[in-house]
Amino acid sequence: MPLTSPKGDPYFIGAYAAAPSLLGWDPVAEGKFLASVLALDGVAGLEIPFTGKLHKEDESWFLKQLPEAARFVVTTIPGTMVRLQADPGFGLASTSASGRRSALDFVQDALESVKRLNRQVGRPAVAALELHAAPTAIEDAASAAALEASLTELAGQDTGGARLVLEHCDALMPGQAPAKGFLSLEAEAEAVQWAREATGHSFGMVVNWGRSVIEQRRPEAGREHITYLRDRGILGGVVLSGCSSIDTKYGPAWADVHVPPAAPSGDPSLSVHPDGLLEPGSLLTAGRIQECLRAAGSPRETGFRAIKVAAPPQSNVEQRVAAVAQTLAIVRQAAPVPA
Repeated sequence: MPLTSPKGDPYFIGAYAAAPSLLGWDPVAEGKFLASVLALDGVAGLEIPFTGKLHKEDESWFLKQLPEAARFVVTTIPGTMVRLQADPGFGLASTSASGRRSALDFVQDALESVKRLNRQVGRPAVAALELHAAPTAIEDAASAAALEASLTELAGQDTGGARLVLEHCDALMPGQAPAKGFLSLEAEAEAVQWAREATGHSFGMVVNWGRSVIEQRRPEAGREHITYLRDRGILGGVVLSGCSSIDTKYGPAWADVHVPPAAPSGDPSLSVHPDGLLEPGSLLTAGRIQECLRAAGSPRETGFRAIKVAAPPQSNVEQRVAAVAQTLAIVRQAAPVPA
């Protein structure tokens, strides 16, 4: 499977956001979808959602679908959000001792899943494990000090070769309904820097473009957050996931639903064949992708690059693969040419 490309660095694909299993479990359709995505030129591997296992339907089946040459990123956000519904005090940044302990146990489970994946493919294959600063930061429910304490404890764990990175989600903002409502970027960065200094562990932070824009209600926010973290030496990855300021077929305005990018216009080199899979109302454009990737610099210095995109709700397998492929094409063509 292609791990290098004349178009530049490869991308991890958060394919679960477009997977057929969103509509029901069909292992044949799911297998065809995963194989097709992994075969796309410019794909490094998958961003895998951890809910308590590495596939919500059948982890054992899923692990057997993974090619030996691919690499992976594991994100804990799906499992984090499920646990928050049951326990609003759950999280690595929780000021509740029990909520923080539950989150640390959850991360330990995620690390065990990383090792299971490594055993399946016969090598350390997970580049990063994405953590999150839950819970929702209302009434002193979360703090940078609690997050730093959690990270410091995790520094002593066997990560199976995966780098521990904190993905920034939208912070709680006055007068604004949150998608996640976690700590501010500044508070998270402070906790990460404290933990790095205290332990010598290479903790990093990840910017999810859509979540930063949802937080600030400005499309410039993604690039600004990338620059903020890079300037502090802690940028550990960039996830290109879109959002919209208007209602779309993917969800309401400002929802965290991985809206596909807008199709490029006015530049033949950035053209794709439009068939309704991209989103005209998306704030994620080729120009903004290019600005963000330029601001992030080299992945060898600032961590992995990933794409997370949804497909229209009733899409068939071919359309779901096409949504990923068209998004990947826009990103690769917009990426700055390596020096």
